[in-house]
Amino acid sequence: MILVWLVFAAMTLATAVLLALPLFYTRKVKNEAVFALAVYRDQMQELNRDAEAGLIGASEAKSAQIEIERRILALTESPQWQPGRAPSHGLLITAAVVLPLLGFGLYLMLGEPALPGQPFSATAAVPVSAELAALEAEVSARPTDAKAWISLAAGYDAAGRAKDAATAYGKAVALGAQDGTTLAAFGQALLLANQGEMNAAAGDAFRRAIAVEPSNPTARFFLALGKAQAGDVEGALTDWMALEKDTPKDAPWRATLEDHIAKAAQRLGKDVPAGMDDAPAPDTATGPSEADIAAAASMTPEQQQAFVNDMVGRLADRLKDNPDDLDGWVRLARAYQVLQRGDDARTAWGKAAALAPARLDVQLDYADAIIAGRSDLDRYLPPEFVEAVGRVRTLDPRNPLGLYYGGLVARVAGNKVEARRLWTEVLEQLPADAPQRAELRKELDSLLP
Repeated sequence: MILVWLVFAAMTLATAVLLALPLFYTRKVKNEAVFALAVYRDQMQELNRDAEAGLIGASEAKSAQIEIERRILALTESPQWQPGRAPSHGLLITAAVVLPLLGFGLYLMLGEPALPGQPFSATAAVPVSAELAALEAEVSARPTDAKAWISLAAGYDAAGRAKDAATAYGKAVALGAQDGTTLAAFGQALLLANQGEMNAAAGDAFRRAIAVEPSNPTARFFLALGKAQAGDVEGALTDWMALEKDTPKDAPWRATLEDHIAKAAQRLGKDVPAGMDDAPAPDTATGPSEADIAAAASMTPEQQQAFVNDMVGRLADRLKDNPDDLDGWVRLARAYQVLQRGDDARTAWGKAAALAPARLDVQLDYADAIIAGRSDLDRYLPPEFVEAVGRVRTLDPRNPLGLYYGGLVARVAGNKVEARRLWTEVLEQLPADAPQRAELRKELDSLLP
């Protein structure tokens, strides 16, 4: 029975991660780019088949091809193609370990039968094998990169492969990932791989997490679990109550934690001490907390949509009073993109670009937002796009995406020689086995007299 619930926990985890990642990361994680690249390649092949069969006209095929190529180029795996700050693996790990735990009472299914569990209401498909294969390939290519191992471990977590996740987290830790969230994730994976029973290795990982991050909620919860499994329910109750005091008062999962505390106290024949409502108010100025993300995992799709809209609305309102908050505009732009609010995303990226004229990644994202969804890139480019590309080319004349965008600008301006020169530079930077090479060669051939 425990195994069944562990599978449900993994499914819940997948929902939470899929919801949180696109909205709150500054950049896309690489495995998303790899998977999206495969999708775009399939789209390109289907487009070519339709064009050959005469199902679509030459003009429509050309426009669609340009749009797909633009998106493929933006998803390249080379770090040069995604300049700027790397994505926060900490948020990924925090979501992965906190959501199925505090959001849905996973503890009750992991070794304490006297405390009945809470129902799971969220479901999601686990990552497809192609995604995991891409993550595994990335690790093979960069075996000493701790972040690559963390991404792979999170993928295994979402797929319910606890033993593999534990191994991958262990590799990351051995390679220097000694932060609290990674160590806590390592401990949780070890715990799940051991059928939910605390063992020495898991306990050690949690204690190491506490040593570097005393407030880490995942490690604190599971160390209390270890006490409960060992028969020290009194100690577990004390630790859970301390954790509850540090939990924001309006955290959506606070009620679940209080319910666990109440049932543990009932088992001991005690009343839950008063004063648990004196927790500090959360700081929502910087975006969603771990608690906010945890709540989303237990919601229906309609509730999730309302949740996201509320979070985005709060951020937008805050930016009215803090219009110079660059990171806030970047988060808002990403959020609008997730909600498929293209015009709003374009406006937000414009605000960010104006605040950070020297930030290459922001300028690239702004340029991408301007032309996202357009099918006439071979005939017309908005002036804002041309200006943004000019800034990109000034900041980094060798940036591949900037070179490609520069080629688009040159072609629309009728300067095929310049377009060919820029795209040839892109081709020279692409790896020999890059799937973009063939399509870019077609573009180059189309520029021949």
